[in-house]
Amino acid sequence: MQSRIALWLSRFSKRVSSSVALQEFKRRVLRELVYLLSKLDQTRSYQTTLSHATSVLPAQQHRKMRICVPLLHQVLLGASDEELTERARRYFHFLLLNGERQFLQGLDSILPGVNCFWARAPIAEKTRYKRYQMGDTRCSKTKKQCDIGKELTRVLPICRELHKFLVALPTDRLTTELKNAREFLDRVVNGSALDQIHDEDACLNFGDLLIAIVSASVKQFYTMNYRESQAFCEFFEQTLTVRPNNPAADEVTHTVESKPWPTLSSSSQGER
Repeated sequence: MQSRIALWLSRFSKRVSSSVALQEFKRRVLRELVYLLSKLDQTRSYQTTLSHATSVLPAQQHRKMRICVPLLHQVLLGASDEELTERARRYFHFLLLNGERQFLQGLDSILPGVNCFWARAPIAEKTRYKRYQMGDTRCSKTKKQCDIGKELTRVLPICRELHKFLVALPTDRLTTELKNAREFLDRVVNGSALDQIHDEDACLNFGDLLIAIVSASVKQFYTMNYRESQAFCEFFEQTLTVRPNNPAADEVTHTVESKPWPTLSSSSQGER
């Protein structure tokens, strides 16, 4: 999958992302490395940790399982449990402390705009393999240091038009995330959200929306998330390319000229 993504991105002379995407990477992937390191330290066994991730985690933590299991499977195959345990500890430790740098190395720049506060928070090692300072995930915990309010005020005219677009969106193209984004934008354009913007925890709760707003100047949008992107990319008149979950499958590109794009009910690209 990594190779397919790298191959597609190599077509472009400039690759950009947003601080909200970086924050999601740190929150969803790097935090799970802390979890896996703690499990390895607790069980002293790679195989027991793998079994826990595949068999013990409840259905409500399916996302955690889908992140943890591939990470565990990247450790050397065919080795003893003792060797696998030590290699996993060293590998996850390296990824945790270097993951953000690797994320940024795959890009030419992070677009300005939202400038998520927690995306900028450094990862600090307190006790090797055990304790790490990751910062929080909520704007409400930044002591109003997040710039989300400044950015939404600056792009308020865009927010108004995007809100109108989402209100008019047909039911078969709406998702729960799009409905939540529409309600949030309603509060933004009517002023109530901007007054208490940090309490909205927007970078955490409305990530797809903020990524879309930051990417307004970009004409080629690449994602695994068709469900929300099909709406945002239409509004911003972007070409949408979807990376399927199956690494053997090719990307599917929807150009501005090829609209109307498939509805959610007729598209198999909606799964992250």
